[in-house]
Amino acid sequence: MKAKTIFTLAVAGLITAGISSCEDMLRVDSKTYDYGHDMTAQDTVYSVMGIIQKLQTIADRTVLLGEIRGDLVTVTGKESPDIAELYNFDFAKLSADNKYNRPIDYYSVINNCNYFLDKVDTTLYSNGTNVFLKEYIPVLCYRAWTYLQMAQVYGRVYYVDKPITSGDEATSGKWPLMDIKTLAAELVKEFEREQDRYLDYKLLNYGSLGGDDNDEGSKSQKHDSKDLLIPVRLIMGDLYLWSEQYEKAAKYYAQYLYYNNPAKSIRNTVSTGSATILWNGTTYAKLGDDTYAGTFGSQAKPITYIPMESEEYAGTTSKLPDIFNSTKDNHYYPQLTWSKAMASLSQRQVFCYHIIRPNTGVVVDDYMSNPEGMQVNPLLRGDLRLQSIYEVKAAKASDIKSLLDNTNWQTLKKINSEKISLYRNDVVYLRLAEALNRAGAPNLAFAILKYGLTDEFIEDSICVEEQTLADRIGLEFPYSYFEPVRYRIQTEQVNINNDPNNPSAVDYVKINSGQNNEYNTMGIHSRGSGDAAINKYYKVQITKPIDGYSQKDTIRRVEEMILDEMALETCFEGYRFGDLMRISMHRAADTDEESGYDTEFFADRVASRDDATVANPFAGKNSDLWDVLKGDGGFPQSWFLRLNTAVYY
Repeated sequence: MKAKTIFTLAVAGLITAGISSCEDMLRVDSKTYDYGHDMTAQDTVYSVMGIIQKLQTIADRTVLLGEIRGDLVTVTGKESPDIAELYNFDFAKLSADNKYNRPIDYYSVINNCNYFLDKVDTTLYSNGTNVFLKEYIPVLCYRAWTYLQMAQVYGRVYYVDKPITSGDEATSGKWPLMDIKTLAAELVKEFEREQDRYLDYKLLNYGSLGGDDNDEGSKSQKHDSKDLLIPVRLIMGDLYLWSEQYEKAAKYYAQYLYYNNPAKSIRNTVSTGSATILWNGTTYAKLGDDTYAGTFGSQAKPITYIPMESEEYAGTTSKLPDIFNSTKDNHYYPQLTWSKAMASLSQRQVFCYHIIRPNTGVVVDDYMSNPEGMQVNPLLRGDLRLQSIYEVKAAKASDIKSLLDNTNWQTLKKINSEKISLYRNDVVYLRLAEALNRAGAPNLAFAILKYGLTDEFIEDSICVEEQTLADRIGLEFPYSYFEPVRYRIQTEQVNINNDPNNPSAVDYVKINSGQNNEYNTMGIHSRGSGDAAINKYYKVQITKPIDGYSQKDTIRRVEEMILDEMALETCFEGYRFGDLMRISMHRAADTDEESGYDTEFFADRVASRDDATVANPFAGKNSDLWDVLKGDGGFPQSWFLRLNTAVYY
């Protein structure tokens, strides 16, 4: 029996109405709705679910275009022609049928949102409750998020803030063409006007979706409808970050991570957590605890994601497994894998081993300082996160069914074909670090990477000037909720041969000290590089003479460390191009670069993706690609796909 889609099941569970075609009802455009039709409560449910359904069409593209135009992935020689075109930055000659170049899909989401926002009456109350606001707010967030994604793909987009219901209205001359900074500044105005109503309004809850039988006996993943909503504070943080209003961006990211409003009994506490991958001793011969990879894949719990169908006949499914993984459908040949730039960055990190032996109290510190000599496997040198999320293995002879099949199988554990993540905890922390740094608080920003933030740390270790900024934006990380992981300790029951000095096969637990009896905060660098908090090599280094550097130099150096951490922590998740794009904008702003972009900064990294080494991240860069990406000092059109002259609807 054919399984139902996520959306038909959701709507059927909420509304019992005689509507024959869910697909038609979910389309909100001039071909489906009479523009004079005013929305009812029933319409709004269909419309919100329809918008989420349309987001499925751009979900894979968000990940792919975010990575393939960055420096962390490379092609395998088995890539499709569409992917090859994107990888080569040959956007001016992009094939008309390249499936990743469909601006109409973005405008379809936007037009559905515009229709909803235009037709819903947010002043209507029933029994003291606003009838439509709980759906109006998520739709406003979806529209802003979609515009930001589209602007990262096309560089400049037509800003359409009204529903288009005819071809005449779609004429591009009717709408302003905006770059992402201008666009973000425009979009955030709507949130500013009504933020007192938007920020803490109880949002919609459609219950649990999915979890139904597929034809082959498996079950689709379950989705809690609240996890499909973009939190208002996160989209506001993004809009302020892209428009380079750094203090405001930091304020809303921080509020999301810890927001406490006793009057409304609202508390949101989001710590970095303590998921890590570790060595099991100073011989660096055996990996120990790995709680990192388990936070991805089928166990992933992102803040917000786009749900995808589990079966093709049910609707839009994700093709990311066939791009990044070895599957039967691609004869076990993935199309993309990690680049030399990604591998060399990972190897460049210094792993800091640090434990306390419980029987003796002896502290053991060590550093993996000669990774090439100690490890043949490049993924076991330096930071361990790349090793944790990637599995490459030789297939068993019995598994090879065809001469066309690859014998080496690759699995990217971050892939979850039914959940395309938009936000997760560490993404928010890294963007908070980016915003704090550019707001003039590089020490606070670096603390997110090395220590993790708590109020006590800010009070004891941060200079007065940055404390003042923290107070001004309401930066709160109270110790009762955010408890730092200070060091690791061997468990007492597994010492080998009763020898407390032999740590080679011992598991580790975190020391507990807080009232919740649980450590939940650590520097993000500790995810894969050992204990960053006591790592003497992990520090801010200024290459200029001590009497010649300024706060600008410090900010730029911390920013590069944040960018490196973004790569180590969020590689292959679709954020990389946007991260590089924003940092190039920040750097252009502090030098008054007229184009608005530091194109050399971007070109250095992307042109070196296939030739970077541990010793030199920019070794052997592709000079032809570098010239294309560097450009001539104007708007860097070579970074972006071309947007046709018409506004699609």
